[in-house]
Amino acid sequence: MKGFEAYKLHAVQHRLQLEISAIVERHRTNGDVLTWKLLHKIEGEALRALEKAGDLDRDYIRMMRSSRWGYIPRSNEPAELEEEQGLPETVSYIHQAYRICH
Repeated sequence: MKGFEAYKLHAVQHRLQLEISAIVERHRTNGDVLTWKLLHKIEGEALRALEKAGDLDRDYIRMMRSSRWGYIPRSNEPAELEEEQGLPETVSYIHQAYRICH
C-alpha cells in the first residue's frame, strides 16, 4: 500500500456493511442466535466475498479483520456485545445488523 487513500477504505466499509446485512438476514431467517463463533463465521464469509469480487483493494479489506484488534472469543456462547467498548468495525457492523434485522 503506497499511501492511505480514504476513498478506498470507505468503499470497503460500505460494501462490507451490505455484505454483512445479506449474510445476517440469512442467519436471522434461520433463527440463529448470534454467538461468538457465528460472529467470526459471518465476518470471514463477508470478507471473502469482498476479496472474491476483486474490485476492492485487498489491503483495505484486510484492515477490516477483527483479528487485527486483539482477541475475540470463538465460543458458542451468545455474543454479549452491549457492554463491549471499542469493538472492531466489522464486529460492530455484524452486531448492528443483527439488532435491526427482523
